[in-house]
Amino acid sequence: MWLIKDSPALFVDLYELTMAAVYFKKKMHDTAYFEVTIRRLPEHWGFFVMAGLAEVQSYLSEFRFTKEDTDYLRSAGIFSDDFLSYLLALKPEVKIRSLPEGTVFFPNEPIFEVAGPLICAQILESYILNILGFSIIAATLAARTCIAAQGAAVVDFSLRRCQGPVASVRSARAAQMAGFAATSNVFAARLLDFVPTGTMAHSFVQVHNSEEQSFQNFTESYGQNTILLVDTYDSIEGIKKAAEVAKQFYEQEGIKIRGIRLDSGDLVKLSNFARKYFQEKDVSFLKIFASGDLDEFKIYDLLKAGAAIDGFGIGTRFAVSRFAPAVEIVYKIVQYGDKAVFKTSPDKQSRPGRKTITRVKDKYYTKDVVSSIKSQPNDLLKPFESAEKIQTIQRRLAAELSALDDSIKAIRNPAKYLVEFT
Repeated sequence: MWLIKDSPALFVDLYELTMAAVYFKKKMHDTAYFEVTIRRLPEHWGFFVMAGLAEVQSYLSEFRFTKEDTDYLRSAGIFSDDFLSYLLALKPEVKIRSLPEGTVFFPNEPIFEVAGPLICAQILESYILNILGFSIIAATLAARTCIAAQGAAVVDFSLRRCQGPVASVRSARAAQMAGFAATSNVFAARLLDFVPTGTMAHSFVQVHNSEEQSFQNFTESYGQNTILLVDTYDSIEGIKKAAEVAKQFYEQEGIKIRGIRLDSGDLVKLSNFARKYFQEKDVSFLKIFASGDLDEFKIYDLLKAGAAIDGFGIGTRFAVSRFAPAVEIVYKIVQYGDKAVFKTSPDKQSRPGRKTITRVKDKYYTKDVVSSIKSQPNDLLKPFESAEKIQTIQRRLAAELSALDDSIKAIRNPAKYLVEFT
């Protein structure tokens, strides 16, 4: 299952097992229905993007309790042997209804439903929330970043700052869904069939006798794919030296190198200086890329201020979703057997029974309606069995975003989308 080589069955909170032991003892095996919702949007977010189903599929297919797992649980001294034998044979015989990946959604809507015998459905809670929670955060943030970039290329540079290797793969897949051009994460690129990309580090420049020599050596090896990092010492001088190398290789070998990367400083002033200088030196084919602690807010502000930037690399703030590191994602039972159930806890109320979501559209989406379940072809929640091709998800997300009013997609202070519960 992605980077986890052992069975994922022990990725549970203990209370799921303690409850399951009671259900087993009392023979409570009727069908239970659990739904996943997110209670609130983070500040400045107007929507969420559904993601994570490919990993959910992998999780369900790999789920099993091994003898080593049940031996460990036996050592805790709180479970009976017959219950542990039951776990050893358990397979999660559940059915899933879900929003398809790439679908936009809003707070308190049911986005994912698990139906199956009570123990099976309950015991999947924690890891499903772990998968969906971060995947949705990353996909939404990636979509917001692309909106802020206004058509400029965006690249995932997040591997080094991710909170664990699994998070780095989830981030890369979210970037791929949203339309990023590439990822620096080679493992994720291979796993996801995503374009790998990379330039150079400052250390490459530093180990050479001169900045010019480092640019020469790199360009000799990578030709038209070369992107030169120009801010190791003085950015203005780095821009000029990159222009000299570009002009030399173009005039002598007919090679148009790709561009430069700015990783620090006043990116508005530096990018505009570079654009003007490249035009003066007849190397206007050079693209200008920027990186360095960027996020959707900074990208939006840079372009609004007139930065001459053709593409962005984002890492830390994307990888850890600095302004929305967590969401209130919950997994709550709504029906057991024929009984619709709910809770009335303050600020944590739930609505009883299985549900349907329909979406009303004029020129743009105008509202969602959440109602008691009924069979209808336009229910947004669809049976889920296997992940779709990434190209299908990319097209869906692009279409979904184009159907959202700009006010909902605003990078700051978005309008609130209407969701009706009937």
